[in-house]
Amino acid sequence: MEKLNGSIDPRKVVLCDFDGTLTDFIIINHLYETFAECGLEYAERWERGEISTMEEMEKTFATVTASREEMESEVAKVDLVPGVPEFISMCQERGYSFAVVSDGLHWYIDYILRQHGIAGIKIFASHIHFEPGGFRFSYPWYDPQIPLRSTSKPTIIRQHQEKGSKVAFIGDGTSDFEVVGVADLIYARKKLAEYCQSKGVPAIEFTDFYDLLTKWQGF
Repeated sequence: MEKLNGSIDPRKVVLCDFDGTLTDFIIINHLYETFAECGLEYAERWERGEISTMEEMEKTFATVTASREEMESEVAKVDLVPGVPEFISMCQERGYSFAVVSDGLHWYIDYILRQHGIAGIKIFASHIHFEPGGFRFSYPWYDPQIPLRSTSKPTIIRQHQEKGSKVAFIGDGTSDFEVVGVADLIYARKKLAEYCQSKGVPAIEFTDFYDLLTKWQGF
């Protein structure tokens, strides 16, 4: 797993999931349903904890014949959850370090953000490499201590904390469960909110990012 480069200013860090958090649905699953011959077969096995993210992505994309351009034409239609640009602006105005941390792919995250005029955001995610013979993947943020995830969110949080930062985490789903007990603050929607409630873990529940702006408590 890569280490955070350089010295981290010990300010407030906001780490945010992408699929289902900044968007209303799981983008990679939409790509699977649209372009993969196997559909959600491996995604459903991942959701049940039977396989890792790496196995899910590699086996599913092995059944994809669409080009990068065809897939990008599909994800270009994706909207962000209402209030996302305003929330990111708030973070920048207050001097927070905002980054996306995802168990998905850097490629479509960056593409979708740029479609909405959002550039220069740090993205912690795995990489897909488009090659003549198909697809190849690399996992710079994998940690064997979290073997089912391609990107270890708790490890990234700890790396920031070790450099003096407090970390607020924003998320929604299964791949976010491991941040519970690690992040200094949790803002949750959907499955993550339900999970925190079931575990008796303090979390601030929100619907969209306009709602989050009204509920934001800082650090």
